[in-house]
Order: sequence, then structure tokens, then C-alpha cells
Amino acid sequence: MPGHQRWHGRNERFPRRGRIAATAVLVALLLIGLGAVGVGAEGLRVIVLTDVAGLGDKGFNDVCWQGVRKAHQDLGVSAQFLQAREQADYVPNLSLAAHHADIVVTLGFLYVDAVKRVAPQFPQTRFIHIEGDIPGDNVACFDFRSEHGGFLAGLVAGLYTRARQVGAVTGMDIPPVEAYVSGFRAGIATAEKARGEAITTRVVSAGSFNDPVKGKSLAQALIQQGVDVIFRIAGNTGVGVFEAVKQSPEVALIAEDLDQDAVLPGRILTSTLKRMDLAVYDAIKSIADGRFRSGHIWLGAPEGAMDITAMTFSRDRFRPQDLARIDRARELLRTGKLEIPNRAQDLKSFTAPAL
Repeated sequence: MPGHQRWHGRNERFPRRGRIAATAVLVALLLIGLGAVGVGAEGLRVIVLTDVAGLGDKGFNDVCWQGVRKAHQDLGVSAQFLQAREQADYVPNLSLAAHHADIVVTLGFLYVDAVKRVAPQFPQTRFIHIEGDIPGDNVACFDFRSEHGGFLAGLVAGLYTRARQVGAVTGMDIPPVEAYVSGFRAGIATAEKARGEAITTRVVSAGSFNDPVKGKSLAQALIQQGVDVIFRIAGNTGVGVFEAVKQSPEVALIAEDLDQDAVLPGRILTSTLKRMDLAVYDAIKSIADGRFRSGHIWLGAPEGAMDITAMTFSRDRFRPQDLARIDRARELLRTGKLEIPNRAQDLKSFTAPAL
């Protein structure tokens, strides 16, 4: 951006915070990214802001980063990321990034208020936000029908469970997580209808997306209560959930956001796929092509943005008729013929379909 200082692909450290120029104590992390490439049309500078979980969460942040990496490879944009240590960093980090970037990508519902404050101050910077509705001519927002993925996760868990007890470990109680959990419960109800028997569902929250120790203890508690399938919706907290499941051979896991089936073949029954990478990539490309559109867009199974994996490693653990039910549910969601509640209060009115 003309008149703005450029950052390059080397480590740089800024002083401990004092408002904008000296606020982003995490700028060193900003330069852990994809180096600047060229100038001109490919010279767009993209800065990605993650929450405290950061990259390496094998879920939400990593999926979004895949979209940025693709934009780097295909379009030649430079791409770097900045990780917050706490929510108090959001506004100063955003302001610093917006001052130096052509495009700022913010990840997660917790960034909504910060983007609302900062984006109007930088009208020439384009903001791409994942999860949340933020008004503004320079902001494009994307939300996902997490309930679609949650429904399929619940159906898989409910059709599989031998103990007739399943669980979920969440990070924080925010709307996207509520949608995941509501869909999960609706999927369990659908499995109950198919099986003709009740299934106990236990949902616990760590209150954080970055507490693997608590994630592990919560998962262990569920296992001790008899749960034999756990749906993980916990960001970096989910690392602890994975460890608890790995240490309990009789327990299966359903992962979130990214295909992780091969990490523990057969024991990870499936992974929900939230294609945030596609949304991020398409939004960056629209800016590179000069056709940026602000506004709020919902994406779900009909748009190819929510699904589950093909269950390559776990299919032999299911009865053929149950695999057929799962495929039927995926088709109903893709064609928009199945309405799944995204709030807990709407579950009472949900009628489980016969698959």
C-alpha cells in the first residue's frame, strides 16, 4: 500500500505495547507465514489474525490458513499471520494489521466486536471475516451452517455407539458452537429413530479454545461415565480430547472442521468438513480481480461448504444399512431438503427424519 511501511519475510520484534505502534507484542509471530512475492497485481499483502489457539490447531484456524496458502500459490499474494495471546490484543493487532495490509482476514466469532471498531477507521483496507455478521462497505463476512456438519456427526455417532452413550467437548459457548451442538443433538435424535432406542448425550464445555489440559480431563470424565463416542468442537483444546481418546481403545472420536481421519485410522469415525478455506480463497481472489463485494453470506451443505469425510478408515465398523442412512442424510442436506436447528431452543420442534 503506497505510503505504508512494508514488512518482509524476516523476523522483526516490536516493543511491548503502548497503543498502536507499540501495541502488537505479537508482531514477531506475524512473520511466520508465506514470504512476500513480487509487486504489481500479485503484490497484495494479506495479514491473517487468529485467536489465541493460533495455527496448528488442526481445525478452524488451519482450515482458513489453507485458503490463504492457496491464494499465495495461485495469485501470488503475500501472506502472514498474527496470533493473539488474549482478547485484549484483538483491537491493537487489528489496527496494526489494517495499517500495513491490503487485506485483513479475521478468524472466529470472538473477533466480531474488534472488527466492528477497527474496520471503519481503515476504509481502503478490505476485511474478510469468518463467523459473524459485520456491517461495512469494506467487510465481507462468511458464516457456515455448522448445524449441517453437527447433524451428520450426531448421526454417525448415534448409529455407531455400542454403549448408547455419546458426548461432545466444546471450546466456548458461542453461536457457531451452539449450531454444531444443536445439529449434533438432532443427528442423535435421528439415529435414535433409526435404532428404535434411546441414546444418552452428554455435552461439556471447556470455556476456552486453548486449554488442552482441560480438554483431556473433560474427555476422560465423559469416558468414565460410559461414553464411547466423542465429538470434538474445541479448537486447540481438542488436542487434549484427542489424547484422552487415543489412550482409551474402546472410544471413538469425531473430529471437526478438517479431515483428520488418517491421524487415528478407524478410531476417528469421521471428520466434519467446514470449507472455510474456500470462502477465504474466493474472497481474496475477488479482491485481486477487482470485484470485491461486501456483505454477509451463509454457506452450508447445498453450497458444498459443510459435509463429512468419506469415512475411508471406519466404514467397515458400520452396518451397510447405516452407511446408506448416512449417505441419504448427506444427500438430503446437499439438496436443501432437510432443515436442521442451529439453536438449542429450536430442538423441541425438530422432527427426526426417517432415513
